[in-house]
Amino acid sequence: MINANTPLHAATALSAPPFAIHNADGRSGLLLLCEHASNHIPAQYHGLGLSREQQHRHIAWDIGALAVATALSSALDAPLVFATYSRLLLDLNRPIDADDSIVAHSEDTAIPGNDRLDPGERALRQRALYHPFHAAVARLIDARLARGQATALLSMHSFTPTYLGVSRPWHVGVLAEHDRRLADALLRALRADPALCVGDNQPYAPSQGVYHSMDRHGQQRGLACAMIELRNDLIAQTGTQRAWAERLCAVLTPALARH
Repeated sequence: MINANTPLHAATALSAPPFAIHNADGRSGLLLLCEHASNHIPAQYHGLGLSREQQHRHIAWDIGALAVATALSSALDAPLVFATYSRLLLDLNRPIDADDSIVAHSEDTAIPGNDRLDPGERALRQRALYHPFHAAVARLIDARLARGQATALLSMHSFTPTYLGVSRPWHVGVLAEHDRRLADALLRALRADPALCVGDNQPYAPSQGVYHSMDRHGQQRGLACAMIELRNDLIAQTGTQRAWAERLCAVLTPALARH
């Protein structure tokens, strides 16, 4: 049984970096992020007390998001920075001091390994996960801007079709806050397809605290930015993942040309 109040030693906390970069030298004007790409929980955390089935549910990661993001990265020649550990260890898309950056309960599931978390363990995860990921994103943006490379940001996510018993009708959602340049262009293009149910700040909105990465690296630097939320039952297979990457590529190409 994991004891959530006993912090791990920093030297043994992680065996690999908390992020990876695909196509780092991509020449596109777009930089992709996928903060919830992985459901990996290191062995020393004993699955945070969750069953194997629970670790594969949407509570641990954004199912299908990395596959779509990787295909989109290759199609657009865009760099992609993605997480290599589960959001349940620490959510990289939340402010570091936010209560929901490390959750003890997700939807209908208790997370025993996060319950009454020791402050030392919380600080360890922040050092090991949050700081390296966001430093890597900042370095990549700095390097692109230093060589005069136009840069807009897009964060790729997926959502469950039903949450707490409530069905979600959207096929895709586009999220944005103050800077809506990229989001509005994407919404217009996606809504041109009458078969799609497209949400504007649905199923989540920045006011719910889900826009941290885009605010930190996009809005605060004056860069066009947005989040994409894809319903995960629509990107559960290789073929549908590829199809959505192609669809997003088709709408992103003209949108990026304007920025």
